[in-house]
Amino acid sequence: MILITLEFREFSDCKALINMLDDQEYVFKYKLVLQRMFEEMIHWFLYEYMGITSRPVPPYFPDQRKIDLLSLYILVAKDGGYREVTTENIWPIIAKDLGFEYKD
Repeated sequence: MILITLEFREFSDCKALINMLDDQEYVFKYKLVLQRMFEEMIHWFLYEYMGITSRPVPPYFPDQRKIDLLSLYILVAKDGGYREVTTENIWPIIAKDLGFEYKD
């Protein structure tokens, strides 16, 4: 399986993982592995490429609830991307779909 051998050393590695997310059946079947790989990709990008080490990956709420970055990415992409979600103020809906309440 290509997914298990994927390592993040350049943007083309990130693109390979992102392309795998287009197949909903594949995502459903390998969701746990994809979540781990997606977090590794974000970690590589922030820590290695950008040099930002002050943010934990994955991020957590103060009550220690983990934010599922893969699900966040998929929901935002499905709703038109960051610009569309922000322009149309869909963030509260995205948060609810991720299992958070309005107060969060």
